[in-house]
Amino acid sequence: MAGSSFFAELRRRKVIQSAAIYFAVAWGVVEVTVTVVEQLFLPQWVSTVAVIAFVMGFPVAMFLAWTFDLTSEGLERTPVSSRRGKATIGGALLLLTAGTAGLFFLIRPGLESNVEQARAVSVLPNSIAVLPFENTGSDPADAYLGDGLSDELRDQLGQVPGLRVAARSSSVAARQQGLAAQAASEKLGVASLVEGSMRRQGSRLRISVQLIEGRTGLALWSQTFERSPAELVKVQEEIVRAVAAQVLPEGDYELGRPATRDASAHEKMLLARYYEQRVRNRETVDQDLLVQAVELYREASEADPESALAHARLGAALLFLGDLDGAEAPIFRALALDPGLSEVQNTVGLYYWARGLPEAGPAFERAVALNSNNVDALHNYAEWHWFQYDRGGLPELLERAVALDPLSLSRHAALGEYYGKEGQVDKVQAIIRSVRELFDGVESYRLIGRLQELMGNVDEAIAWTLRARDAEPDNPDHRGRLAELYALLGDFETTLALEPEPSLGLLFLMRRYQQLIDLAELQMIEYPDDISVRYLLAFAYHAAGNHPAAIRILSTTGQPDIVLNNTTRTVSDHLGFFTLIDALAAAGEKETARMLALAVDGFHTGYNTSWWYHFHVGCMDALLGRTEGSLDRFALIKDSPELPWEPLLRDFYCVQRLTDDPPYQDVLRHTEERRQVLRERLPATLAAHNVVP
Repeated sequence: MAGSSFFAELRRRKVIQSAAIYFAVAWGVVEVTVTVVEQLFLPQWVSTVAVIAFVMGFPVAMFLAWTFDLTSEGLERTPVSSRRGKATIGGALLLLTAGTAGLFFLIRPGLESNVEQARAVSVLPNSIAVLPFENTGSDPADAYLGDGLSDELRDQLGQVPGLRVAARSSSVAARQQGLAAQAASEKLGVASLVEGSMRRQGSRLRISVQLIEGRTGLALWSQTFERSPAELVKVQEEIVRAVAAQVLPEGDYELGRPATRDASAHEKMLLARYYEQRVRNRETVDQDLLVQAVELYREASEADPESALAHARLGAALLFLGDLDGAEAPIFRALALDPGLSEVQNTVGLYYWARGLPEAGPAFERAVALNSNNVDALHNYAEWHWFQYDRGGLPELLERAVALDPLSLSRHAALGEYYGKEGQVDKVQAIIRSVRELFDGVESYRLIGRLQELMGNVDEAIAWTLRARDAEPDNPDHRGRLAELYALLGDFETTLALEPEPSLGLLFLMRRYQQLIDLAELQMIEYPDDISVRYLLAFAYHAAGNHPAAIRILSTTGQPDIVLNNTTRTVSDHLGFFTLIDALAAAGEKETARMLALAVDGFHTGYNTSWWYHFHVGCMDALLGRTEGSLDRFALIKDSPELPWEPLLRDFYCVQRLTDDPPYQDVLRHTEERRQVLRERLPATLAAHNVVP
C-alpha cells in the first residue's frame, strides 16, 4: 500500500530518527537561549529568533535526512529505486513544507497578538505628554519662557479628571534625546503629544503649538498665537482648553486654574521655576541660583498675594535650601488660600516630614487623591509608607510613578529598591532590563549594580560599579562604593587598598569598632546635625560593650519616639531604634527593653523576605524569651537574596545567648559560604564584563 510504502521509506532513510534528534537539539538550544537571555538581560527577540529559526530549518533538515545518508565513507545520496520512491519524495517534501508553514502561521497570530497587547498596555488612551517648548528666538536667555509655559500647561492638564499626563522629567528627557513623535509616544506611554515653540519679537511673543497623535505623528490640532508677554496667562488657558477638548471631547470636567492670573507674578514664577529646576537637575546644589529662585518666588507672592502656588513654591524652594523656619509661613499661607491643590498638599507633606511629624502621610495621601498625575506626591507618599513599615498600596504607588515618569532613572531606582528589599528577584530583573533599554551612562550602571546587590549578586554589583568607574574615573564615589562591596564580601584587603582611610560605613562593615568610635567622635563635632554619625557611633559603643554610652548617644537622636510616632525618614532611624532596645537589654534595663520590643509586634508587619526584617524580629523575639520563634525567624535569613551584614549577625546582644545553637550557627555558616562562592566567582564575572579592578 502507498501509506505503508511511505512509512517504510521514512524508516529506511532514518527520517523519523533524524526528526527526533532535531527536536531534542532544538529544545535544548532554545532552553539554553532563554536562560542566557534572562540572565544577561538580552532583548526578548533573541529567544523569538531562535524559535523561528528552528521552525524554518525543520523542512531543510528533513530534506537532507531524506536525501542523504551518513555512512562510514562519508555523506552519500540515498538511492531511489523506483518511480514510486520518487513520487514519495515529492509528496514528503510537500507535506514537510506545508506542515512547517502551517506551524508558522499558527504561532504568528499569537506573536502579533502579544505585540499588540503590549502596545495596548503601554500606551493608554486619554494620555498625553507636554514636551518642552523650543526657544526659536535670538536670545538664549528667553528659554525660561518656553520651558515655563510647558510646565504650567502640564500642571493644568494634570488637574483634568480622566487625563493621564506624563511627568516633567520624562518629557524633558524625550525632548533632549531628540525623539520623533512615534518614538516619544512609545517611550512615554502616551497617545498624544503637545509640542511647540516660542519666539520673542520685540514686545511680542510668537507661540506655535500643536497636538500630535503619537501613533501616526500627524497633527490633530495646531495654532499660532501672537501676543504680548502680559497675555501669556490667557494663551496658556486657551491651549489647555483646546487640548483637553481634543483629547476628551465627551468629557464633563472643570479645567484647573493657572498658578496666577497676574502677568508680573506669572513671569517671575516662570523664571524662578526655571532656576529651581536647573538646581534640582544637578548633583551638587548651586546655592546662588537657588537663592535667586527663592527671591523671585517671594516677589511673585508679593505681586499676587492670593496665589496659593506662589506661596507653596516659595516654601518648597526654602525647604530645598534647608530653611525650615523660613518655609513655614509661606507653606501654611498656601494651605490657607487653597487646601484643594495637590501641589500645596505635597509641599505641606514635605514640611511635616522634614519636621518629623506624623501628619506628613495624610498630606501626601491628600495630594495624590487631588491629582493622580502628581508624580512627586506619588513618590513621596510611597517613601513615607516605606519608613512606616506599611506596605499597603506601596508597590502600586511606585508602579504608577514609573508609568507616569518612565524616563526618570530615580523612579526605576525606587521601584527596584522596593522589590529588591522584598526579595522579588523576577521583578528586579525586569527593572534591570528596562533600565538597560532606556538608559545608558554612569548613573544607570550604578543603579544596576545596586539592584544586583539586592539580589545577592555582589560580584555583578562590583562589575557594574567598575563600569561606572571606568566611564567616570575622576569621581571618588565609585571607589568608595567598590570598597563597600568588597567589604560585604569580607575582602577587607581590597577594601583598604581602595580606601586607605575608611569611612564610618566601611569601619562598620569591617567590625573595626574602636576606629569607628575615634572617627565618629570627631565627626560629631564637625557635623553635629548628621544623625547617621550618631547611630553608627552608638552601635560601635554597644558592640564594644559600652552600652551606657550607646544609650546616651541614642537619646540625643529622638529615639525611640521617632519610630514609635511613625516619623522615621531613613534606614538609620530603624538601626538606631533596634540598637537602643538591644543596648537597654544589655545594660540591664530589661523592662524598658521589653516594652519597646513588644511595640515591634504592633508595627513590624510589612516585610516578607528581607533579611533585615527576619533578623530584627528574631532579635526582639530572643529578648522577649521566645527562643524557638527567634531561631525559626533567624533561619529565614538564609532565604533572603540580599547578603546580610556581618556586624548585626555577630555583634548584637540578642544573639549572644544563641551562638551555641545549631540553627543559628547554620545561619552564620550559610552566610559565609555565600561570601566564599561570590569571591570565587568574581574573577570570571569581571572577565565576562571586560573590566578590571
